[in-house]
Amino acid sequence: MAENVDVSASGPPKLADGTEAHLKTGGEQITFSNKTVAGSVDAKCGEVFQLLKIRRKHRFIVYRIDPETEAVVVETIGERKSGLPEMLAALPDADSRYVIFDHEYTTYDGRPTNKLFFLSWFPSNSTPYSKMAYTQAKSKVREVFTGVFDIMARTLDEARCLIVGEAESEEDQEFNDSDFD
Repeated sequence: MAENVDVSASGPPKLADGTEAHLKTGGEQITFSNKTVAGSVDAKCGEVFQLLKIRRKHRFIVYRIDPETEAVVVETIGERKSGLPEMLAALPDADSRYVIFDHEYTTYDGRPTNKLFFLSWFPSNSTPYSKMAYTQAKSKVREVFTGVFDIMARTLDEARCLIVGEAESEEDQEFNDSDFD
């Protein structure tokens, strides 16, 4: 790389294309191989969603961005017998995902009912590129998934509490009030 850098001029060295070389890398251009980009939504995503929404064939669907096709694709389909623990177990620890979850519950007056949740899963230790790609693709995905409640979670406890409707305990929260005193 040293032959592409012009060091004769004063100031930071310049590359052959006229841009400045980064001093820490000696002008070497670093590209990240794990960048995630979403360009479209696979047609199967909408078909499987309709089976869950209208026919009640599945309990949950986990979607991911495929790095080769740059499309949002179905990763995991949960059986109708499965529940919230199985859905939470299907989420990766270090990568973002989208999830549609059919939550069945009983109302205060005893009627069985359900809600469809669209969970944007952004764990704290996922890469910034993954979070940006999933955030960018969310508008395209939301056009396909209509009639769902939109939630976002970073931890499994946070996801469980948002779906079930419970408040997080003080120990589960990321910051305490005493952290800011």
